[in-house]
Amino acid sequence: MSNQAVDQELETLRGDLNTLRSDVRKLTEDLSRAAQTGAAAASEEAQAELKRLRADLDDLYQRARSKGKASLESVEEQVERNPLASLAVAFGVGLLLGKLLDR
Repeated sequence: MSNQAVDQELETLRGDLNTLRSDVRKLTEDLSRAAQTGAAAASEEAQAELKRLRADLDDLYQRARSKGKASLESVEEQVERNPLASLAVAFGVGLLLGKLLDR
């Protein structure tokens, strides 16, 4: 091969190498953008799921609170209707707990 042909091949290789560098740089930038976009989307999904879970937890808390309130009102009604029986039951439970804790 002549010197001129070798020089021409080297120039072609340099051009190809520069093109390859440019393509790799562009690919790296595209991957970086894609990762940032994916992270943002994942963050939005996590935020939405967190909101949903908070709403579910709040609903569960409200239901438990209202059931507890209803139970307390029911006990209060029973005590008002039968104060002596309630006093006897409370005394019996206290006596039983006292015996259990005495051991």
